[in-house]
Amino acid sequence: MSYAKTVRDLKIQHQRMLNTFVREKWGEIPNELEVKLKSLKAWGFDLLMGLKGGESHMFVADEDDKRKKGDIYEEHGEKLEVKEVVSKLPKGSKIIINVELEDRRGIIKAYYRPQLGQEDLLFSLPSAELLLVYFKKRGFNNLLKAFQSSGLTTEFIQKNGEQGKAYDYEELPPQMKRALREAWDLIRKKTKVGRFTLAYFGQNKDKKDRYIASWILPTIYLFDVEVAESLNKLLQFLDK
Repeated sequence: MSYAKTVRDLKIQHQRMLNTFVREKWGEIPNELEVKLKSLKAWGFDLLMGLKGGESHMFVADEDDKRKKGDIYEEHGEKLEVKEVVSKLPKGSKIIINVELEDRRGIIKAYYRPQLGQEDLLFSLPSAELLLVYFKKRGFNNLLKAFQSSGLTTEFIQKNGEQGKAYDYEELPPQMKRALREAWDLIRKKTKVGRFTLAYFGQNKDKKDRYIASWILPTIYLFDVEVAESLNKLLQFLDK
């Protein structure tokens, strides 16, 4: 590589850095969230009430297993008996999800908390594993393709075409400016913290936009179906 080419490449890189536009807001990263019963369904679970190890508990089963009242089965060496497939949470009860780091990766835990009494751990899974299943089940294909890593925050990177000279903000097409606005609205109104970046490189010979976009958002909010759906739509919008 010639010195002249190195200088030219550095100049393009610096120009791209200056024209990578950022929408960002940070504070304490949330790691706990109350979710609706329909979220469990979205992740592929049924909420069951019954006996676990001979004691009354709430627990979950894979929706594809189609567990029903009266079923008796074993899981992880414990005997489970289904008394009811819960279609509506009892008054005052909550489903809480928590994200934490264990063994250098994100772990998602879901709990059932009644108004009074015990707290039942519904499941504990690597957040990346659950997100991949959840995105696939819901048809969030853009999130599946852009998914990079998951800890307390989750990162997505979506790009199209080769990188080159990045456009100034004033030169961005309306679609890219709209993406920046909608990303900021999602952070400001929904997730409260997060980071969205976008660099635009014009169109290729087939009139397709060339760009690179990245998201870093609190993992916990991706388990809110409405937030995940909004993010998927925004990434899909960039490819129109």
